[in-house]
Amino acid sequence: MDEYEYYRGKSILVTGGVGSIGKELVKNILKMDVSSLRVLDNNETGLFDLGQELRSDKIRLLVGDVRDKERLKRAMEGVDIVFHAAALKHVPLCEYNPFDAVKTNILGTQNVLNVALDEEVEKVIVISTDKAANPVNVMGAT
Repeated sequence: MDEYEYYRGKSILVTGGVGSIGKELVKNILKMDVSSLRVLDNNETGLFDLGQELRSDKIRLLVGDVRDKERLKRAMEGVDIVFHAAALKHVPLCEYNPFDAVKTNILGTQNVLNVALDEEVEKVIVISTDKAANPVNVMGAT
């Protein structure tokens, strides 16, 4: 089985889908024969621009935040696989805004996992960072 075969016919959600990693992930997923692709992000302009760039009838752009459990529930209904790429990722911003880093990177991830369990999502793939190994700053710790 090739690496794309597993995803054939699946409904996929990407959180943080207009971030640097999420956007590339979305572009690659669209090359697979998925049934649908939902992209959740709190960046309305980024979502609009992504939609204009990709122009695919398989993609659904959802404005929302991983901190909002109810929004996640609606976004995950009927989803088979979640790629969780939403995060605050800039070290200086996390240092200056540690509570927001915790809310997004820790509590937001916990929301994704809890909702995925509730919605019986087949698989959740969490994107992380090298800064999480032996963390020396807020971003790495979260």
